[in-house]
Amino acid sequence: MERDSRSAALRALRRVGGGLQRLPRRLAWIPVLAWVALIWYLSSQSSDDEPSPPWLGFVSNLAHAPLFGLLALWLALLLPREGGWPRLTRWAIAGLLAGVVLYGVADELHQSTVEGRDASLLDIITDGVGAACTLWIVHYVGGSGASEGGLWKRLALGVLACATAALCASVL
Repeated sequence: MERDSRSAALRALRRVGGGLQRLPRRLAWIPVLAWVALIWYLSSQSSDDEPSPPWLGFVSNLAHAPLFGLLALWLALLLPREGGWPRLTRWAIAGLLAGVVLYGVADELHQSTVEGRDASLLDIITDGVGAACTLWIVHYVGGSGASEGGLWKRLALGVLACATAALCASVL
Protein backbone atom coordinates (compact mmCIF):
# COMPACT_ATOMS: atom_id res chain seq x y z
CA MET A 1 0.00 0.00 0.00
CA GLU A 2 2.78 2.45 0.94
CA ARG A 3 4.61 1.68 -2.29
CA ASP A 4 1.50 2.46 -4.35
CA SER A 5 1.05 5.86 -2.70
CA ARG A 6 4.68 6.78 -3.39
CA SER A 7 4.38 5.72 -6.99
CA ALA A 8 1.14 7.66 -7.15
CA ALA A 9 2.99 10.79 -5.97
CA LEU A 10 5.49 10.58 -8.84
CA ARG A 11 2.69 9.98 -11.35
CA ALA A 12 0.68 12.87 -9.90
CA LEU A 13 3.62 15.29 -10.12
CA ARG A 14 4.26 14.23 -13.72
CA ARG A 15 0.59 14.74 -14.51
CA VAL A 16 0.57 18.21 -12.93
CA GLY A 17 3.80 19.09 -14.73
CA GLY A 18 2.41 17.87 -18.02
CA GLY A 19 -0.74 19.91 -17.47
CA LEU A 20 1.28 23.05 -16.74
CA GLN A 21 3.29 22.48 -19.90
CA ARG A 22 0.09 22.66 -21.95
CA LEU A 23 0.16 26.41 -21.32
CA PRO A 24 1.74 27.92 -24.45
CA ARG A 25 5.13 29.50 -23.76
CA ARG A 26 3.90 32.89 -24.99
CA LEU A 27 1.27 32.82 -22.22
CA ALA A 28 3.62 31.50 -19.53
CA TRP A 29 4.36 35.08 -18.46
CA ILE A 30 0.86 35.28 -16.96
CA PRO A 31 1.51 33.03 -13.91
CA VAL A 32 4.99 34.57 -13.53
CA LEU A 33 3.63 38.12 -13.41
CA ALA A 34 0.70 37.12 -11.20
CA TRP A 35 3.05 35.43 -8.75
CA VAL A 36 5.47 38.39 -8.72
CA ALA A 37 2.50 40.66 -7.98
CA LEU A 38 1.39 38.39 -5.12
CA ILE A 39 4.89 38.42 -3.58
CA TRP A 40 5.06 42.22 -3.96
CA TYR A 41 1.64 42.57 -2.32
CA LEU A 42 2.65 40.35 0.61
CA SER A 43 5.86 42.36 1.04
CA SER A 44 3.84 45.57 1.11
CA GLN A 45 1.98 44.58 4.26
CA SER A 46 3.15 46.55 7.28
CA SER A 47 4.04 44.80 10.48
CA ASP A 48 3.09 45.85 13.95
CA ASP A 49 5.77 46.46 16.53
CA GLU A 50 4.42 43.77 18.85
CA PRO A 51 6.96 41.03 19.54
CA SER A 52 5.92 37.71 18.06
CA PRO A 53 6.73 34.24 19.34
CA PRO A 54 9.87 32.66 17.85
CA TRP A 55 7.92 29.92 16.06
CA LEU A 56 5.97 32.57 14.14
CA GLY A 57 9.21 34.13 12.91
CA PHE A 58 10.35 30.70 11.73
CA VAL A 59 7.07 30.07 9.89
CA SER A 60 7.26 33.51 8.32
CA ASN A 61 10.82 32.90 7.15
CA LEU A 62 9.95 29.39 5.95
CA ALA A 63 7.15 30.85 3.80
CA HIS A 64 9.83 32.39 1.58
CA ALA A 65 10.89 28.97 0.30
CA PRO A 66 7.62 27.89 -1.32
CA LEU A 67 6.83 31.43 -2.52
CA PHE A 68 10.09 31.68 -4.42
CA GLY A 69 10.12 27.97 -5.27
CA LEU A 70 6.84 28.47 -7.10
CA LEU A 71 8.27 31.53 -8.81
CA ALA A 72 11.06 29.29 -10.14
CA LEU A 73 8.45 26.77 -11.29
CA TRP A 74 6.44 29.44 -13.13
CA LEU A 75 9.64 30.75 -14.74
CA ALA A 76 10.50 27.21 -15.88
CA LEU A 77 7.32 27.29 -17.98
CA LEU A 78 9.08 29.89 -20.16
CA LEU A 79 11.87 27.50 -21.13
CA PRO A 80 11.96 25.54 -24.37
CA ARG A 81 10.38 22.14 -23.91
CA GLU A 82 11.66 18.71 -24.67
CA GLY A 83 9.40 15.69 -24.47
CA GLY A 84 6.68 17.76 -22.83
CA TRP A 85 8.97 19.02 -20.06
CA PRO A 86 11.09 22.17 -19.63
CA ARG A 87 14.65 21.76 -20.90
CA LEU A 88 16.46 22.31 -17.60
CA THR A 89 20.10 22.51 -18.63
CA ARG A 90 22.70 23.75 -16.17
CA TRP A 91 22.64 27.17 -17.84
CA ALA A 92 18.85 27.31 -17.76
CA ILE A 93 18.79 26.41 -14.07
CA ALA A 94 21.52 28.96 -13.33
CA GLY A 95 19.55 31.63 -15.20
CA LEU A 96 16.31 30.79 -13.40
CA LEU A 97 18.05 30.84 -10.02
CA ALA A 98 19.72 34.16 -10.82
CA GLY A 99 16.36 35.63 -11.82
CA VAL A 100 14.66 34.40 -8.65
CA VAL A 101 17.47 35.65 -6.40
CA LEU A 102 17.51 39.03 -8.16
CA TYR A 103 13.79 39.33 -7.60
CA GLY A 104 14.37 38.31 -3.98
CA VAL A 105 16.85 41.20 -3.64
CA ALA A 106 14.34 43.62 -5.20
CA ASP A 107 11.62 42.29 -2.92
CA GLU A 108 13.75 42.74 0.20
CA LEU A 109 14.69 46.28 -0.84
CA HIS A 110 11.02 47.04 -1.39
CA GLN A 111 10.12 45.44 1.93
CA SER A 112 12.66 47.68 3.70
CA THR A 113 10.55 50.70 2.74
CA VAL A 114 7.43 49.28 4.41
CA GLU A 115 6.63 50.35 7.98
CA GLY A 116 7.67 47.71 10.50
CA ARG A 117 9.55 45.62 7.91
CA ASP A 118 13.21 45.30 7.05
CA ALA A 119 15.47 43.69 4.49
CA SER A 120 17.30 40.46 5.24
CA LEU A 121 20.08 38.75 3.33
CA LEU A 122 19.08 35.51 5.01
CA ASP A 123 15.57 35.80 3.56
CA ILE A 124 17.16 36.05 0.12
CA ILE A 125 19.12 32.89 0.86
CA THR A 126 15.88 31.13 1.85
CA ASP A 127 14.34 32.36 -1.43
CA GLY A 128 17.23 30.85 -3.38
CA VAL A 129 17.16 27.57 -1.47
CA GLY A 130 13.42 27.21 -2.13
CA ALA A 131 13.94 27.90 -5.84
CA ALA A 132 16.91 25.53 -6.09
CA CYS A 133 15.05 22.70 -4.36
CA THR A 134 12.01 23.19 -6.59
CA LEU A 135 14.08 23.11 -9.78
CA TRP A 136 16.03 20.08 -8.51
CA ILE A 137 12.78 18.19 -8.00
CA VAL A 138 11.23 19.36 -11.29
CA HIS A 139 14.36 18.26 -13.15
CA TYR A 140 14.28 14.89 -11.42
CA VAL A 141 10.55 14.25 -11.92
CA GLY A 142 10.90 15.03 -15.63
CA GLY A 143 13.75 12.57 -16.09
CA SER A 144 13.31 9.03 -17.35
CA GLY A 145 15.23 7.59 -14.40
CA ALA A 146 12.98 9.06 -11.70
CA SER A 147 11.82 6.62 -9.06
CA GLU A 148 9.54 6.83 -6.09
CA GLY A 149 12.45 6.47 -3.67
CA GLY A 150 14.43 9.19 -5.41
CA LEU A 151 11.46 11.54 -5.34
CA TRP A 152 10.83 11.07 -1.62
CA LYS A 153 14.53 11.46 -0.87
CA ARG A 154 14.63 14.76 -2.78
CA LEU A 155 11.43 16.01 -1.19
CA ALA A 156 12.76 15.24 2.30
CA LEU A 157 16.14 16.86 1.58
CA GLY A 158 14.39 19.88 0.05
CA VAL A 159 12.18 20.38 3.08
CA LEU A 160 15.22 19.99 5.36
CA ALA A 161 17.24 22.53 3.33
CA CYS A 162 14.38 25.05 3.32
CA ALA A 163 13.75 24.60 7.04
CA THR A 164 17.47 25.01 7.77
CA ALA A 165 17.62 28.24 5.76
CA ALA A 166 14.50 29.54 7.52
CA LEU A 167 15.90 28.61 10.92
CA CYS A 168 19.12 30.50 10.14
CA ALA A 169 17.07 33.50 9.03
CA SER A 170 15.11 33.30 12.28
CA VAL A 171 17.97 33.05 14.76
CA LEU A 172 20.88 34.86 13.12
